[in-house]
Amino acid sequence: MAERANGKPTWVERRIPAIGAIVLAVAVGVYAWIGISESRKDSLGLLVTQGAAFTEALAQAAAGAIEAEAFYDYLVHLRFEEVFVTVSQLALDPRTAAELTEAALLHDLDAIYLCDLEGNVLATGAAPAWEGLLPQFVQAEVRTLGDNPQTNYVLLLEPATREHGARHYYLQIANTLDRIAVLVADAQYYVEALRQTQIGYLVQRMAEEPGVVYIIYQSTDGIIFSSRRTGPLLAIESDPFLTQALDADTIMHRTSEFQGERVLELVRPFATSEYPFGLFRVGLSLGRYYSVSRRFDLQMAALSAALFGVLLFGLLYLAARRKRRELGRQYTDIKSLTDVIFDRMRTGVAAVDDRGVITLANRAFEQIVGAAGVLGRNWDDALTAPALARENLRRWMAAGEEKELTAAIGDREKTLVLAVSAIGQRRDEGMVIVLYDVTRLKEYERRALRRARLSELGDLAAGVAHEIRNPLNTISIAAQRLAAEFTPTANREEFVGFTGQIRAETRRLNDIITRFLALAREEKKGRQKVALDRLIADAVVFLGLEARKIGIALEAECEPGLTLEADPDELRQVLTNLFNNAKEALAGQPGRIRVQARRAGDGRVALTFEDSGPGIAEDLRERVFAPYFTTKEAGTGLGLPTVYRIVSDLGGEVRVERSDLGGARFVIAV
Repeated sequence: MAERANGKPTWVERRIPAIGAIVLAVAVGVYAWIGISESRKDSLGLLVTQGAAFTEALAQAAAGAIEAEAFYDYLVHLRFEEVFVTVSQLALDPRTAAELTEAALLHDLDAIYLCDLEGNVLATGAAPAWEGLLPQFVQAEVRTLGDNPQTNYVLLLEPATREHGARHYYLQIANTLDRIAVLVADAQYYVEALRQTQIGYLVQRMAEEPGVVYIIYQSTDGIIFSSRRTGPLLAIESDPFLTQALDADTIMHRTSEFQGERVLELVRPFATSEYPFGLFRVGLSLGRYYSVSRRFDLQMAALSAALFGVLLFGLLYLAARRKRRELGRQYTDIKSLTDVIFDRMRTGVAAVDDRGVITLANRAFEQIVGAAGVLGRNWDDALTAPALARENLRRWMAAGEEKELTAAIGDREKTLVLAVSAIGQRRDEGMVIVLYDVTRLKEYERRALRRARLSELGDLAAGVAHEIRNPLNTISIAAQRLAAEFTPTANREEFVGFTGQIRAETRRLNDIITRFLALAREEKKGRQKVALDRLIADAVVFLGLEARKIGIALEAECEPGLTLEADPDELRQVLTNLFNNAKEALAGQPGRIRVQARRAGDGRVALTFEDSGPGIAEDLRERVFAPYFTTKEAGTGLGLPTVYRIVSDLGGEVRVERSDLGGARFVIAV
């Protein structure tokens, strides 16, 4: 009180700023500690949420891929283990190298090495094309396997380089634990199989993304699938967390140590049709999480003295949260991309296992072969086309070449190109079929060749017709004068018959020349909108007179309102030529001719002309439109080529098939 009386501050008053600073520091420190704790909790929660979504997505994507890739690795392991059993029992003596070389050639290997546990080569045998020594990374794996013999074997894949293709290095330690066999083989087929599965490739790619430490599928029997070499791991029954996760119905997580690195492990019960029930384990690196947490700590410590620091921390936190959500969305997009690409390919792709069961097929394959839901079905049961029998596929695979064939699929004949390759090293393990539908391309080629031939022969016909017509007129005039002015008194009837025959033949030749010129004519006539019902009705009236004389029933049916932009004279010529062709096919016998016009499903006009004659053999149907080809003794082979030229000029197509009347049916689509 004396001090206050003297005007001096008390001890408490002097220390109020310090106390206030301490209180404020404590308050800011508590606030910062609470903020840091909440930030770490939220960041870890976000990481767990992201990891759970990542794990669930990978589990779904890998459901099929794990089985496929594990099957490939298992086949490779079986192949190499069979060789290993032989070479691991060889005694080390002067004959060892020759025996190893013989084994390498017998089993289609590049090389076989016998090494000690330090990586030193004890003996080697190689195919003539093998170029060198073991790579350093293989020798390092040999030493690692020697230090950890419980691993038993290691399968390494070396990517393709400019010097050589992809290779497999298979390392297995002998039962005597004194040597390690290294088998070297071409792995291009393995790489190609992984690429064909696509989803497996996606899993491998995602396992290599920053932050993903490992992806493991483990059952109570051991590790079934792993994205990297894990070394010894606890069995599920020896790990309480894994045992609990095995019975859970959700994704569980924990932080643990993996090969010297802290990871967030997410565990999901997982099973496929190929493997027993187990756990899908995904390890995400916590390094980035710790790095982010340390940055947040430093920021909070540096900015805890001011409100601005708190606000800045909040903004950074929200930005990080948005970034994590964006990463989650990007992963979802990437996950679905491969499925979409594979399903939308125009090329048909399918895989068949050694039992003939279809294990992989995209939408284009089902559309090409005309079958739906082929997965899991037997190849020969799902595909009814005899040309695509599985036995034929094996033969083409052995030949190693693409095969072009024509197959009856549904109610159509398709031209297909197939490439068949083996899935594994042995041809009885299964095969991959790549299928192309080139029906339309072949049709375009045939049309182009036919048009080119029509053009060439048309030019020739025009020249020949021009040269023949003048002397032909002279012959006709001479025959007329002979008949009119020089008729002999003796054998007069015979003379008149001969001169009449000359005139008749000149008229026939003139008719042929007229057809030549019609085939050769390239100029476009005036086109107009033609009502098909009226045109067909007029043609039936005109052609019906001749049809009734020879006992042919001519029928016509036309959908009302059909029109074409065309020259009406040319359309009449099409109907007349088809009528003459059908009449000649009936060879003077009674029969039926039916003409129909309707609107097709693709919007074009479909005109059919069919008869009850003997029909056209299937092997001749493509030739009937070639100029001068005919099966009739008096035919010129120009009627159907002229029909083809007129229809092609209209942008349409014409084909011939079997009619339900018994004869030929010509289908014109414009």
